[in-house]
Amino acid sequence: MAVQPKTPLKKPIWTLIVLNLTDGFLTYWGLVAGAIEEANPLLSSFAPLTIFLIKLLLSACLAGFLFTPLVHLQSRFWRYFLLSVNVLYFGILALHITWLTLVYL
Repeated sequence: MAVQPKTPLKKPIWTLIVLNLTDGFLTYWGLVAGAIEEANPLLSSFAPLTIFLIKLLLSACLAGFLFTPLVHLQSRFWRYFLLSVNVLYFGILALHITWLTLVYL
């Protein structure tokens, strides 16, 4: 039985990929429905589809990290950094759930 190399950052990176894609989809949906406005000043000048494609590209780039030595780092800094980013994204998704509830219920 082969020993699997430790990949402590794999789950946080996958979580970030899923959260980013979910954020992109919900943002696209909200913008197209006219229910929200893009709050990110870097993205606010783009069309909804462009914003979604940027999020898709970012998620693909994040997925690329899964095939690099970064995923094997035993660094507390990177684990806490990714945890912080994921918590921030969960907060953003909570805002999305709030406007979804207000608009569609």
